[in-house]
This record gives sequence, C-alpha cells and structure tokens, in this order.
Amino acid sequence: MKTVGIVMLFGLCTMIGMQLGAKKTARLFTVRTLRKELQLFSERITSGRGTLMEIASEKDGLLSEMLGRYLDALGKGDTEPEAAGKAAGKLKAESTEHAGMLMFFTGLSTGSRMDLIGRANALSPTLGRAENEAEAEAKQARVLRVSGMLIGAGVAILLI
Repeated sequence: MKTVGIVMLFGLCTMIGMQLGAKKTARLFTVRTLRKELQLFSERITSGRGTLMEIASEKDGLLSEMLGRYLDALGKGDTEPEAAGKAAGKLKAESTEHAGMLMFFTGLSTGSRMDLIGRANALSPTLGRAENEAEAEAKQARVLRVSGMLIGAGVAILLI
C-alpha cells in the first residue's frame, strides 16, 4: 500500500511538471500559428483574393477566427477598440502578441487594401519579438517538466 502511494505521489509531481510545461509551450505554438496565418493573410490581401468578410468566414485558423470576432463585434455596434479587444481576447493579456493584435485590429475595418498590407507588415516584427519571448518560456518549460520528475523522485526516495 505504501508503494502504491509513493508511485502515485511521483506520478502527481510528474504530471504537475508536465502541465506547467504545456502552458509555457502553448504560447509559442499560438504565436507561430499567428505568424504563419498573418503571412497568408498578407498574401491574400496583396493579390486581391478576398475581402475581410471572406477571410473571416473561412474559420480555418486563429487569425480568421479573431477577424470573425472583430467583425461580429463591429456588426453589433461595438467601437473599434472594443471590437479589437474582443478579437484579441483569447491571447495572453498584456503580452507582446496581445498588444500587437490590438494595434492591428484597431481601425482595420476602415483601412484600404494598402493600409491592410501596411498593418500586416507592421505586425510581423511584433510577432517576431513575441516568438522570441515565447521561445525563452518554452526553454523554461523543459526545466519545469524535468523538475517535476526530479521532485517526485526525491519525495519518493525520502518516503521509502
């Protein structure tokens, strides 16, 4: 019975380390996804293949989902900053990517095609900085996963 408890405690510590690590790497995945989708968005706008409504209706990625929320909020009568806040709502508050997406979405609906391209080009370096920050957090995630296992092993040894 004591052995089962020790094994369960080790598993719990390991699982906590894995969950904390997963939270840290989720931001990196989100930022990389946004960068890829922003590139596709920019190419579509540059080539004239689609309007904001058409891109938002595809719902095939995070950026189009955010664009859909932005346009829906504007359709319901929200102001530009409110709609931008709703669009960027799923991102980590007060992060670099959140601030960049707020700037990108504020006034997006009133911009010309060239303005949309300029906004996308301005957002790209911001997402690059956010990716660098997220990569640093992802390195911490590896440490958290290993630490969870080591703490679990240490507690198990002490209880034996």
